[in-house]
Amino acid sequence: MQRILAVLVAAVIGVAPLSQAMAAPPEQKVDVKLAVLAPSALLWLHAIAQQQGFYDKHNLAIRELRASDSPALMQAVASGSADAGIGLGDLAVRAIDKGAPIIIAGAVLDKTILRLYGAKAATSMKDLAGKPLTAGAVKGGTADLLKYQLKLAGVDPKGVQMVSIANSRDRIIAMSNGQVAGALLIAPFDTLAAREGANLLDVYREPYVQTPLVLNKPWATANRETAVALTQALKEAAAFINNPANKDESISVLARYTKTDRDVCADSYAFIVGEQKAIPADLSVPAAGLENLYKIDAAVNGTDALAAPAFELSRYYDPSFIAGK
Repeated sequence: MQRILAVLVAAVIGVAPLSQAMAAPPEQKVDVKLAVLAPSALLWLHAIAQQQGFYDKHNLAIRELRASDSPALMQAVASGSADAGIGLGDLAVRAIDKGAPIIIAGAVLDKTILRLYGAKAATSMKDLAGKPLTAGAVKGGTADLLKYQLKLAGVDPKGVQMVSIANSRDRIIAMSNGQVAGALLIAPFDTLAAREGANLLDVYREPYVQTPLVLNKPWATANRETAVALTQALKEAAAFINNPANKDESISVLARYTKTDRDVCADSYAFIVGEQKAIPADLSVPAAGLENLYKIDAAVNGTDALAAPAFELSRYYDPSFIAGK
């Protein structure tokens, strides 16, 4: 009996190392350099992908590269300093028009989540006429959007003075101290402004790809599987936030990410997901959402739309990353 036990013990000892050797090692995560701006609702899907494990699910190790402003972000992606970025749509299409090696893989936001607020004394769009205003930069997409909203309201955009204030928190301060009479604000900071007495004046409701996921084309070609995985992780985050069952957790994600009170972020959810329906559940890019960028530019800056080549969505957007191919 003792000899039998000895044989069995020896067999177990001999087999154990073999079984351990046969066990597959954990798969190493793939690094992705992702260019982003300061935390805000523009990056809500990114925050969800981080906190809900969608990046982990696709075996991605995301390294954030915090850009100082939107042009710097797009330059980082175009130059290859970043593999991908979540930036502004107008800068993406302009960069592509100039030959930058980038492509849009999906729409993180296909409608604007910027709300135009006036300071306490500005109760209508007419009150902004001839006043200093801010939309972040003094020219480009967000500045053009503000001017377009003024024009639709019958206010001459040429009469206003655009002030450069990149951060939405600082724009609130600028309104409260009288530096500007109005500002385009991103969530959740728009709600903070309203609580300080600012007046909601306008929201642009038409399709408008405010924030796309942009890929560096050489990187995406050389790392196709990783580029698809990145897009799929954000697509799953979009499906998550659009599922009413995930409302509470989505609000909590934004509160943690932006270090803002949860009730403020609840207002952001009500506006962005409920009212504006700005996040496409499948990340798809509507043609009108890019075409309107050019329409606004033409209306505000007098760009000759007839002189421009016919719009082709495929020039800017590759849906195969969303499709998972």
